[in-house]
Amino acid sequence: MNDTAGKVKLDIQQIREISECATVDSFFGDWIHTIPELKEKYANAQPFEHIVLDNFLSLEFAEALYDAFPTDTTDWFVYENPIEVKYVYDNIHDPQLDPIFRQYFHLLSSEPMIQRFRTLTDINDLTYDEYLHGAGLHCHPRYGKLNIHLDYEKHPYSGKERRLNVIYFLSKNWNPEWKGSNELWDAKVTQCVQKTEVVFNRAIIFKTNDISWHGLPEPIQCPDKICRMSLAYYYVSPLNTSKDEKEYRKKAKYTRRPCDPPCAQLDQLFEIRSLRRIEPEDRPHYFPNWSKEF
Repeated sequence: MNDTAGKVKLDIQQIREISECATVDSFFGDWIHTIPELKEKYANAQPFEHIVLDNFLSLEFAEALYDAFPTDTTDWFVYENPIEVKYVYDNIHDPQLDPIFRQYFHLLSSEPMIQRFRTLTDINDLTYDEYLHGAGLHCHPRYGKLNIHLDYEKHPYSGKERRLNVIYFLSKNWNPEWKGSNELWDAKVTQCVQKTEVVFNRAIIFKTNDISWHGLPEPIQCPDKICRMSLAYYYVSPLNTSKDEKEYRKKAKYTRRPCDPPCAQLDQLFEIRSLRRIEPEDRPHYFPNWSKEF
């Protein structure tokens, strides 16, 4: 019996049907017709390969996703600890969730889009992650944050390697003073090189590897009834690195910025997070005085 079968989120048959449909391009912006020019920008970007695409989706599709984004996150998975404050939901087959989100993730998984991202990135064996592991609907509320980190390397179910992030912003009229920009840092985490502000219908696509440090480390200051809405999607490939099994990152690896003061408690949480999720019962043990407002 395949013990991962129940974890599959994408409908493979639906992906095949979408891939054969002539209307895939109509859901995306004009950038899909300028891949050769974008490829050069992506390859030469600093501090590592990435590109920011405004008007990522057609305006009609983007507006429909915005209108359908849930306002009730009661059943979402909650990360609420000193290094990450966010809500995540990946059950795209939930009958309570608008099917337009399932459509979005299946469109990104379609063969025409995979081929475009293969060309853009020069990763010829790029493919979709049928598990949507770590992907889905993301919501960062007031005081939301995500410390600087590297994504995991080896997929826990397929054994494939995470290669490419697609972070799509759905928030409208986001005030930069609320913070929440996506930050890309240099290889030694000495400085932030690129900040991408939250803009409706904007996506940032970047390679994930051993130097792709990123996050949104400053606590978000948006009003209580507003959140930073985004959709996260990741492409994978067969392992392109050869390491001893214990050397592969199987969870995210977090670190401090130069401006962050030394903190033994935080270092303990970094170590725990590299092995597993931080659970609510960990907080009083490792960080009893922590409050997300600080």
